[in-house]
Amino acid sequence: MKRFFYQSILTATLLLACTAPEAHAREYSSQVGSLWNFTVSKQFGRVNLQLQQNVWTLGKYYERYMPIFTVSYTAIPKYLKLNVLYYYMNQQTPPGTYKNRNRYHLGATFSYPVNRWSMSLSSRFESTYTVGTSKPVNKWRNKLLFSYAIPDSRWTPFFHADIFLMLNGSHAGEFDRVWYDAGVEYRIDNKNAIECKVREEHLISTAPQQLNTFISFGYKLKL
Repeated sequence: MKRFFYQSILTATLLLACTAPEAHAREYSSQVGSLWNFTVSKQFGRVNLQLQQNVWTLGKYYERYMPIFTVSYTAIPKYLKLNVLYYYMNQQTPPGTYKNRNRYHLGATFSYPVNRWSMSLSSRFESTYTVGTSKPVNKWRNKLLFSYAIPDSRWTPFFHADIFLMLNGSHAGEFDRVWYDAGVEYRIDNKNAIECKVREEHLISTAPQQLNTFISFGYKLKL
């Protein structure tokens, strides 16, 4: 498991590095937005159920409303979880145009805790169906996560990098986007926590490419 985990981390890191050459090929546009979410979860043995409500803005516009339902199964405690997710999305893109989408994820999360450090790789197949269209948009997502539990503290800083690879359509085999998240979680008690982070989004498949910044606030409740 340890060897497989480090091989997976290396693979995802190389994928992330491969996005760099493309970064200088086009001009950029940029916007600032916000992410707001509320998460409720419940543990049943090795099964975790989670419901998250999301509202996103971009520029001065509402960008999306997106509830997410997640079922996770701990296959190997501390090391491996299997995940199934369903998203509903009401999305405004571009301003004035609203689309309704159904999104599905199937994947696994490989973790390796080291003292107070937590390192993990979440790899998922993503398929998004837009109402009114016949073909889904499929992507492969790999998310690297690093966090550190500060001794004698309720604060846990973290860093995430989420890489999106297109699997079908005219951009199949190309990178779609990368998310870079940096933030901190504050544990209020054993059941309640808040999270603040900044997300830098690099949209690679658009012309011009976009570099967006999001300020995020979330509240987490364990039942």
